[in-house]
Amino acid sequence: MELVTLKEILKDTRQKKYAVPNFNVFNIEMLQGVLNAAQDLHSPVIIAYGEGFKDVMQVEDFPGIVKTVGAKYTVPVCIHLDHAFTYELIERAVPCGFTSVMIDSSDKPFEENIRITQKVTDLCRPLGISVESELGHVSGLGDMVENDDHVYTDVDTADIFVEKTGIDALAVSIGTAHGVYREIPKLSVDRLKELAERLELPLVLHGGSGLTDEQFRECVREGISKVNIHTDLAMAAKKRIEADIAEKGYLDLCTVAQEGVYEEAVKKIKLFGSENKA
Repeated sequence: MELVTLKEILKDTRQKKYAVPNFNVFNIEMLQGVLNAAQDLHSPVIIAYGEGFKDVMQVEDFPGIVKTVGAKYTVPVCIHLDHAFTYELIERAVPCGFTSVMIDSSDKPFEENIRITQKVTDLCRPLGISVESELGHVSGLGDMVENDDHVYTDVDTADIFVEKTGIDALAVSIGTAHGVYREIPKLSVDRLKELAERLELPLVLHGGSGLTDEQFRECVREGISKVNIHTDLAMAAKKRIEADIAEKGYLDLCTVAQEGVYEEAVKKIKLFGSENKA
């Protein structure tokens, strides 16, 4: 495994018009399913931890597990902390081996978001750790969400934010939502185009699960460099388990869950164009 930062793994995505998948995983089955897919398709990959996983895995344990399991693989891997809502969580995470962190203060007033993000970049930059932040608001963070009046990322504000914080990647709000959609989301691709034209750094799409394949392709074409995926992986694993639960034991169910994650990861890697980019 070639361990790299977020800045390194995304460096040529805008030029070559592909996106690196960010897969949020919380157990060995999901981790191996994703790594197997990346290895088979020669794709760089971002393996991410979310704060919501703390009941099954602590943040301090995550990088070590990824490094141990990933030792036999040869593709570039970024170990990422996703959606850290507090500086304190990032302080706990950075000594443990993460190569990238995301601070999410997008629900705070603009100047407060800048202040917190600057504090994170001041902590991480001397350690060689990349920093992602979010501007605008990707709604949801629940199991079921509906399209609503999203707070889209403003182009002028984003320009100021990037300059003042020195971040390596920016998560933008263009109409997606976390969780499972009740209807196909209505994206503002025009806003994405405006952001991509103004900003040189990689742009990140959160709340991607549930988009159509063509929506994904369009977002990547127009400037998205990183796409976060969790719900689709979890649903793929759940579907495979449900199909076999009456006939298989727990060990075999773990195996079919891994297979489901692998198949979904392969689909996303091909869809985002990162195949053979390792």
